[in-house]
Amino acid sequence: MDVENLLLSTIILPLIFAPIIYLLGRRFNWRTGWMAFAPLIISSILLIYLSSYVISNGAVTGIWPLAPSAGINFILLLDGLSAPIALTISILCTVISIYSMPYMEHRIGASSKDYGAYYALYLLYFVGMLGTALSANLIQFYSFYELMLVSSWALINIWGYGDREKIALKYFIYTHIGSLSLLAGILTTYTVFGTFDLTQIFLLSKSSSFTSSLIKWIIFAMFIGFAVKMAIIPVHTWLPDAHAEAPTPISALLSPAMIGLGGYGLVRLAYFIFPEIFKQFSLAFSLLALITMIYGGVMVLAQDDIKRLLAYSSISQMGYLLFGIASNHPMGIAGSMFHYVSHGTCKAILFMMAGAIMLQTNGLRSLQKLGGLAGKMPITAICALIGFLGIAGTPPLNGFQSEWLIFTGAYWGAINSGNTLGVILTALALIGSIITAGYVLWAIRRIFFGPTPEHLDGVVEAPYTVTVPMLILAFITVLLGIYPKPITDLLSLIFG
Repeated sequence: MDVENLLLSTIILPLIFAPIIYLLGRRFNWRTGWMAFAPLIISSILLIYLSSYVISNGAVTGIWPLAPSAGINFILLLDGLSAPIALTISILCTVISIYSMPYMEHRIGASSKDYGAYYALYLLYFVGMLGTALSANLIQFYSFYELMLVSSWALINIWGYGDREKIALKYFIYTHIGSLSLLAGILTTYTVFGTFDLTQIFLLSKSSSFTSSLIKWIIFAMFIGFAVKMAIIPVHTWLPDAHAEAPTPISALLSPAMIGLGGYGLVRLAYFIFPEIFKQFSLAFSLLALITMIYGGVMVLAQDDIKRLLAYSSISQMGYLLFGIASNHPMGIAGSMFHYVSHGTCKAILFMMAGAIMLQTNGLRSLQKLGGLAGKMPITAICALIGFLGIAGTPPLNGFQSEWLIFTGAYWGAINSGNTLGVILTALALIGSIITAGYVLWAIRRIFFGPTPEHLDGVVEAPYTVTVPMLILAFITVLLGIYPKPITDLLSLIFG
């Protein structure tokens, strides 16, 4: 089988399994998770192989005609930009599918008939995220973008916590309005270039003359759509509720994998196609990013609910990601894409940590009622320490590698353009990163150290189906911090 069809298989295989799992889920109950794990691990193995192929041989592009007379093709592209994103999505979904089994058994019961529906939606959610990362056709990109919204909305609406239907509706309305803004930018791009094919648009943008003011509106419309997905201030209010009240395995995908796709889309659809005009937005985007970083970090310190704490932390981390993109410098943007990877592994660990604590303490989420868990849940504590220190950019973890690239790129981007205000914003962002370090240490102290409350005396470590997925991601976090070459080799193909 050629590499193009292998790339297609990474999407088609879980798509085929989704209805099969839905039908068989009533019979296999919680064991349905292993059926969902099978296509996910195959997709992960294929993407690891294909990513190594990209490093040695260049990008893999697969084109399959859908409506040849209308010039519409299904196009997948795995290159140095999409490969790290696709790998992160695939590995996270694979690992979290194992974690989902004990968690959802606790959430809905061992004999529930809902497992088929849960894992079918889970696979569709995976397909939506992976398809978004691999799409090289604008309408195809939008279709997958909406698929991940609809499937994640259903997962929150059915199996979330609290006032889940209201929260899921708020999440859907916010992000769908953002998607409509993105669609307006996509359709306007088509009117300018006459095609949805990103490769053709890229070539035409280099050789054709177009109205600068119209391109500015395209970038602005796309940015609104992606900013909502990333929860950039002031379009962020959906995220704390959705991430806090989603089933924890879905929270562990919403925050690390899905919201960062907004940053990836901004790079793929705006920066690469219109780099000179995108540069004009650099200062405004940097300011929004700085505000988001600081606001999210400060709000973390005001939280008592452990999942809301992690949700606001994600808002702050998306500020880092946008700050690198706004630098308009190859190193800064490469750092942002690396930050997608590092935030993915670290925040997935932390949401799984929150779920492990909820499992072992009958649903406790309040920091005031936690403490001293390091001695009772040592594996969870070690993994959480790696996750927290990773998002704080502590060496030798992967978060250090990505943040170093982001801030270095932002500084040189400002220097090269003679932008004094950009240098000041970079300095403020570096100072603001102290807030991240502060809330990380504060959270670790509140959850795992200090005196143990009496009601936690009987707490024991979570089962292996919970701790092993965390250990796998913790290992990746450390490995990419010490040896970032697998990611930097891919990014260097695009950013030099």
